[in-house]
Amino acid sequence: MSEDESSAAPIALFGESRRVLGEWTVASVTGLLAGGVSIWLERPRDGATLQVVVAARGTKALVETPLGSVLYHKHSGLTEREAGTITRDFAGLLERGEFRMGAHFPHLLLGVQADAASRARVLQLAGSQLRALPGRGGSEALPEGRSELYFDPPGIAEFLGPELAVDGPMLAGYSLRSIYLPAVGKRVSQDFRSYVIEFVDPETAESVRLRVAAGVQEESFGRAGEVSLGVLGFTQDLDALPPRVASLCSWVLALLQLKSDEGLRVRVPQDASELRALAHPSERGRSVAEEPTVSEPSASGPPSALNLAIDTECGQRCSFCSVKAYVRPLDEGVAALDRIRVQLRMARAQGVREVRLNGIDPLTFSRVLEVLDAVLECGFEKLSVYSPCRRLADGAFRREFLQRMPPEFTISVPLYGVTAAAHEAVTNTPGSFAEVMAALEGLRAELPPGHVVISTVVVRQNLEEFPAVVAFARERGMGVHPHLPYPMRQTTRDPYADSALRERDLVEHFVAKTAEAATNDRAGHLNVLGSAVPHPCLLWRAEQKHRLPVFGARTVEGRQLLAGTEYRSRAIVHDSQGAKSQENAFAVATVPCPHVEACALAPVCPGEHYSVYEALYGLGEFAPVRVAEVYAASPMLDPRR
Repeated sequence: MSEDESSAAPIALFGESRRVLGEWTVASVTGLLAGGVSIWLERPRDGATLQVVVAARGTKALVETPLGSVLYHKHSGLTEREAGTITRDFAGLLERGEFRMGAHFPHLLLGVQADAASRARVLQLAGSQLRALPGRGGSEALPEGRSELYFDPPGIAEFLGPELAVDGPMLAGYSLRSIYLPAVGKRVSQDFRSYVIEFVDPETAESVRLRVAAGVQEESFGRAGEVSLGVLGFTQDLDALPPRVASLCSWVLALLQLKSDEGLRVRVPQDASELRALAHPSERGRSVAEEPTVSEPSASGPPSALNLAIDTECGQRCSFCSVKAYVRPLDEGVAALDRIRVQLRMARAQGVREVRLNGIDPLTFSRVLEVLDAVLECGFEKLSVYSPCRRLADGAFRREFLQRMPPEFTISVPLYGVTAAAHEAVTNTPGSFAEVMAALEGLRAELPPGHVVISTVVVRQNLEEFPAVVAFARERGMGVHPHLPYPMRQTTRDPYADSALRERDLVEHFVAKTAEAATNDRAGHLNVLGSAVPHPCLLWRAEQKHRLPVFGARTVEGRQLLAGTEYRSRAIVHDSQGAKSQENAFAVATVPCPHVEACALAPVCPGEHYSVYEALYGLGEFAPVRVAEVYAASPMLDPRR
């Protein structure tokens, strides 16, 4: 097919007038997701319509022709007999070769299996139309059959070549861009029986994604033996597949059929270790439409971290947490490990350098040590661990765990109080304090400073203990990462409602305790408060009221995020879904702060509040800080700092 033929709309087959069969004209030509071609005929005189369908040879139909099986589906203004008569007449036109359907939809000529007879028929009937096949295909010879297909991205690329190659000659107006393993949802086993074949229109950047599968029994555009081909992303009218997309599907399917020997052996990888590559080419494992527009750490760089959530049982009933109400803890063992290995390889291929190991409790996962082995094998440079960490109280496990750390790592250990009563008032788990303290002591004894930090959630149940937790950590040279709870369900019936306190109350309580304490580290303590309270207007007001550097001690490095909203960031990818994975990431519902435009501190403020917080307390405690106030105020320095 010439270049203008390959890019022309299939409706052009019927001439400028589109008139066929006397009064009847062709109104539209579309593809069917099930692999046929739909031709809508219309009779202008009375508005009668008829949908004629041409399907692959061998399909049950009204008329079988060398150019496909012909039947009708829908009609109006006609009797069944009239519809049948017109359909037979249309089939006669095809059989006489008046419409070169094979130029756009060659799979119609082949049937279900390209055996010797069908290959000969294609040569006889298609002739010069076969020039549309790139590479060595053409009117003089068909593509050579293959006896084996290794079913991974490099194997599929090898099978399709040299006729079809990445960035090679266009097919139906599209250029092959990549072949890659599709992303899977959380708790969905990674399936090595299907891959995405992605094409792009170089002029419009429109992408089309096809799904090629082996041994999968489901509806598809068509099959070549045990290999099936489908279309991704079209879920509207099953009879309205864009004709160019249908033509592309037809040519790819025809190529698969022509290259498949009758005894073709398809070898499917059994696990991730048998997968030679996740994508072909290796740097194109994502859709053009899915390229990340990363704002951090740079506008053009890769995401900085993979958020690897492993939701195995934690054994606690923390007062602020409702995650187990909608995510059932589950240890999937080998199946989960296999999926994680793929996620790690895909993230590393994207240039991600850090893994954030979290979830309900990743350390109780039965294969967690093998996960760490995979992190090292993939070459990640940094690991951040978020877990209740009680399992690290076991010395033998802790040492095995620490032996598998990459060059940079941080372990965040939750501590809600410095006594068993205070800590367990939050965890609601007797014995949890003793275990977390044993874990801390073991980690501090076996690691140099800087690798262990204390995390805490400040709630009603431990408000009194928060200053003591800060002092405990700082006296031992450990960093402190506090934050307020956030609602995991967007309702006041979430446990958040029973544990959350007003931000203003936290500020006032902590400042009062700090002012009373005879400490040489007052500014350090106030700095920790600044990292717990995200809205700087409250810190500013407290500073002016108490004449202490409540705001001045805060680390100001740009806008501070509300806890629970950081997963919206494109700097973090989730599972194996690349930049699109943010669509499935957990995100807290928020409302904009009404004072963003008027507040001088807006550049270092989240600019939003939890929707549930507003429902519980309103937003009256938050007031804008005017530029004139900032200008008039003197910097507040602590004389004991």
